[in-house]
Amino acid sequence: MPAPGDIYVVHNERLQAFVAYQLTHQDDREGGFAILTLDWTGPTLPDPAAVAAMQPARFDYLHQDNALDHLWVGRHVPRDFQYVGWRAPLVDSAPDSYGTWPDGSEVERQRHWNAQDAAAVQAFKTAARAPADHTVLLERGQYPVRRSATRLDGQAMNLAPSLALFDALPLLTRLDIAEPVPDLLPWLRTRPLIHSLDISGQHTPALDLRGTGLLQLVIDVTGLRSLNLNAGLSRLTLQGSIGPDLVIHGEDDGRWLTVISSDASLPWSGLPQLGELQLREVREVDASRIAARFPHLRALRIACAPCVLQGLQHLGELRQLHTLSASNVFPAEDAVFPAPECWPSLCRLWLHSLPAALGTAIRKAYKREAAKGLDLDVGQLRKPEWRAANLDNPFRDWEGSAHISTAQAKKAATLYRKACTDALKLATGGGDAAELTAALARIGRAYTEGFNALDRRSGFIETEEREQIYTAWMGNVDAVDARSEIALDREALRAAMNEVRTF
Repeated sequence: MPAPGDIYVVHNERLQAFVAYQLTHQDDREGGFAILTLDWTGPTLPDPAAVAAMQPARFDYLHQDNALDHLWVGRHVPRDFQYVGWRAPLVDSAPDSYGTWPDGSEVERQRHWNAQDAAAVQAFKTAARAPADHTVLLERGQYPVRRSATRLDGQAMNLAPSLALFDALPLLTRLDIAEPVPDLLPWLRTRPLIHSLDISGQHTPALDLRGTGLLQLVIDVTGLRSLNLNAGLSRLTLQGSIGPDLVIHGEDDGRWLTVISSDASLPWSGLPQLGELQLREVREVDASRIAARFPHLRALRIACAPCVLQGLQHLGELRQLHTLSASNVFPAEDAVFPAPECWPSLCRLWLHSLPAALGTAIRKAYKREAAKGLDLDVGQLRKPEWRAANLDNPFRDWEGSAHISTAQAKKAATLYRKACTDALKLATGGGDAAELTAALARIGRAYTEGFNALDRRSGFIETEEREQIYTAWMGNVDAVDARSEIALDREALRAAMNEVRTF
């Protein structure tokens, strides 16, 4: 069993080297183990002499200053961690920070920092260690640009006579650009410590970021047809309307890159070697599309709201998968989850909010893998009633509507869920057609009165919304009809709504 003092190594593909770590503390109240990055890396496993010489690694990138990388990380040591020896823990104090099991990326960041322009790094460190310099560099009403600024926006940059003015900002690392800024990219290539860019409103068909020092990019790609990423970029977030003519080019075809998107259709092309894909707030996912586009994925994370998952079995085609994380995904009832042998390198399988039958089958199939070290977490198993009330919410499209607030959309969903849950309970409660119709009518009136109250202040319910409210309720009636196999008086149920409706 793992214990404090154990030393492990994990292989980092980008470094083409093993990185060493030590378990220093164990406390289940804190989440499990604390892990410390050590100062050893190497192309092969360390021998006993190398283990005996290992010391805590020190980091000084950005605002770090001779700092340890020491975190509480979890209870289960990933199975790609290889035990290489034991020594008394190299630090006494437990950490006060939390994170995830490391993979060598902190060593990557330090080496990237070490490769930056020495003068820029020295200026940054000098300014970071000194008291903040509040000297105003550019007057801008209530928000002037001061020499201690770490972030700039496009509006401030366009007020300057020249972007060279901002060369006097040694701590500048982030840009938020929501409008065209002349000569932005040529200037950005002279500022290697600017690592984050959030850019939109460019109205240009091509953007070339090669030669910059960016590590993170958030970009509205509406209207964009060509995007060339810089070497070293690790995180790309796509926003806006993504067109099928967009082509993205990146270092090593995206092997070291994480792409984040809310468009699960993946209409763009490029990055065939993509390393990690994160899909957020999507409503439908086609696993066959993911497997065909990005067969070399090492990590796939899906966080939905919730969504239908088509072609679940195709995830088994991602043979290099190391991490699979998904929440609020609902495949077809007869969908089959890939078997453990599909993923020989899988180290982490986190699945939450999925059908109960499927989750139970996954736990059973992967129980032996968990005993071998797979980090397995399958929870929040959902019954069919939950799916009917949440996945099939007919008011999901109200969110983002110009004349319907987010609060109103959420309240509509709440009214629907309650009506759906109450109605489905009746389907298994017995009784004759008259009793069931009367009970449903009471639920229908309460549902309608809820929308009366919701509409009372702003009067947002118009013809289209009225039809959606009616259709949603009758969908519940259909579900009860199908489950109970009792002929309901549908005219009486329609009349019950109209008796109380004021919108």
